[in-house]
Parts: sequence; structure tokens; C-alpha cells
Amino acid sequence: MPVTANLSADRPLPMLRWAGQALTGAVALLLLAMALRMNRDWTDRHLLPDIIVPSDWLMMIVQVERLLLVALAAVLLLAMRRIGARRGIAIAMAVLLALPASELVMQYASGRKGQAWNPSDEPLRRADPLIGWTYTPSRCAGDPEYAWRPVYCIDGQGYRVASSDMPFDRAAPAILFVGESILFGKGLNWRDSVTGQVQELSGIASANLAVNAYSLSQGFLHLKRELPRFRRPVAVVILFTPSLMMRELDRNRPWIDSAGHWHRATGTWALSHLGRVLFPYHGAAAIDEAVAADRRLLRAEVALVRARGARPLVLVPVFQPEGPRERALRAAIFNGAAIPHLVVPLGQHWRLPGDSHPDARAHRMMARALWTRLRTETS
Repeated sequence: MPVTANLSADRPLPMLRWAGQALTGAVALLLLAMALRMNRDWTDRHLLPDIIVPSDWLMMIVQVERLLLVALAAVLLLAMRRIGARRGIAIAMAVLLALPASELVMQYASGRKGQAWNPSDEPLRRADPLIGWTYTPSRCAGDPEYAWRPVYCIDGQGYRVASSDMPFDRAAPAILFVGESILFGKGLNWRDSVTGQVQELSGIASANLAVNAYSLSQGFLHLKRELPRFRRPVAVVILFTPSLMMRELDRNRPWIDSAGHWHRATGTWALSHLGRVLFPYHGAAAIDEAVAADRRLLRAEVALVRARGARPLVLVPVFQPEGPRERALRAAIFNGAAIPHLVVPLGQHWRLPGDSHPDARAHRMMARALWTRLRTETS
């Protein structure tokens, strides 16, 4: 009798086993349904282009994920009768415990601690309660991320300049550049960046207000703060590309919604950064919000610049070939919005080695196109 009782106690209850199998089967069917739904139309509705991940990579990731979902569903269906309730619970607990451990490891390795920026990246940054972060002023340093070690010099006002002994004079005529790492010239020395090239072509000082990893919301906030400090702004160049719209949906940075309301940053998991690459999906409502917010922000920046008597121009660099999703988002932003903009096609491979940022050829092309347009409008 005791032996029989012990054997019975070691076996899961039939009802519990049945529940575990039913749950496993339901999960498998859900995975299959998700794989079937993730076709091209669904992907176009739920994916935003991402500067970190090229469009062809995104589509490859989607296809790989569809195959993995089908494979995982097949494994679950085959193992459904063998997985008891206790073993299923043990597996689930192991996965749940692995998540916080992975989070701690990723936070320690990246140094971000839930922030959208890494304090140790060059050029160094410091926290800003309104914008999120700005550059640490009055320093020059090489960027160890690249073998050629481009040098970034930041003056006492937080602007990138050609050298530390040439601080920017805000009383002089100036063309302002507002954006993120593309306009900043990440990976390039000053002379090779679009700001350095425009300054050489025009003879007008280029004020580089761009800050790495900024969203359009942050660029607007930065311009609103800095523009009144310039006595004779000639023009303001504002960067926009659909591959940066993803940042408007990040909540670990200050952001402005489609109604014009400012929101403070909230901390996010380091795992979410990995999830941005592996699972870059958004609801249609979230993407519509990003489009509406960016459209409003660009119109507000244009009005801000015109109020100071300067020429606004939105620069839209486009690596060729431009995908249909990028074209549709660009049209949604600019069509009928009366936003002066300049689309500059760039060579498909005009990028830094092993990096998605434009190289010196691309910056030269952007600079020439910009100055041609600005010279025509200001003459």
C-alpha cells in the first residue's frame, strides 16, 4: 500500500497533465497563426525603417522569425504528449528567471542603465532634464569606435567645431544644423562632414547643433533653446529620414506627442534594445502617432526658423534604392504639409566601413545639394 501511494504521488494528476498539454497545444497553434499572418502586407503595416537595421536585414529577420515560429510550434506539438505539467512549469520558471539575469548582464555590459545613450561613448554627454542629454563642453577626443580615430571637438557652448581654438561666434552670420549623428558627422573629421563642407562652399560659418542619438523631438527642443542665442541666423538645416522615426516611439528619452505635449523620459530594460532588433513591430496606431508627431514637429521647426527671418530646409538623405515603405512614410510626412525639404539620393554603399552612417562621399553630396538649394533661395 505505501509503495502504491508513493508511485501515485510521483505522477501528476490527470487533470493537471491534460491542462498542461492543452496549454502547450494552444501556444503551438498561436505560433503557427502568427507565422502565417506575418506576410509582406502585415510587415509593411507594423514595421518602421530603422537606421540600426537596414531594410533588407529587417525583411530577412522577419522571414527567419517566421521559420522559427513554425519550427517551435512543431516542436511543441510533437512534445505535447511527453511534457508533463510539472516539467512545463519548471521550463517556464527557468525562462522567467533567465530574464532578470540577462537584463543585469546587458546593463552592466552596455553601461546604459536604462538610458538611450551610453555615458562613455565619444563625444561624451551629460544629462539634461528637458532634452535628455547634451554634449560635455570644451573638449576634444578621438572616437575609439573607428580604426581611423576621427576627432570630435566640442566648444564651450556644446557645438561641434573644427578645432578647440575656434569656438563658435553666435554674433556672426550662421547656417545652423539640427539633427543627430548623421549631421553631427559621426565617424568623420570636421572637414569631411556636411557642416564642414557647407562652410567651405559657402563661406558662412556652420553651427553644428546636432547631437548623437537625438530623435526629432529632441532636435526640436534643442533648436528652440539655442536659436534665440544666434544674432544673424541665415538658414537652419533640419535632418529627417524615415529610418529615424523609430526613435519617436522610444520612451527612454523625452518626447513630444502629436498634440504637442512634452513627456519626460522613462527608464527601459536593456533587453528592449535587443528586442528592437529582433522584434521591431508596432501597432498601426503607434506608427500613425509617430507620423503625426513628426509632421507636427517639422512644421513647428519651420515656423520657428521663419520667425527669426532665416531659411528653413529639411534635409532628407536617401540611400538607394529607396524601399516602398520609406517612400510611403516620406509622402505621409511631406505631402500637403508645406514643409520645405530637399531629398538627396546617396549611393547604396556610401557608408562607413561596418557602419550604417554616411561616409565622406555621402556628406560631400549632401553638402553640395544643400548649398545649391540655399544659394538659390537666399540670392
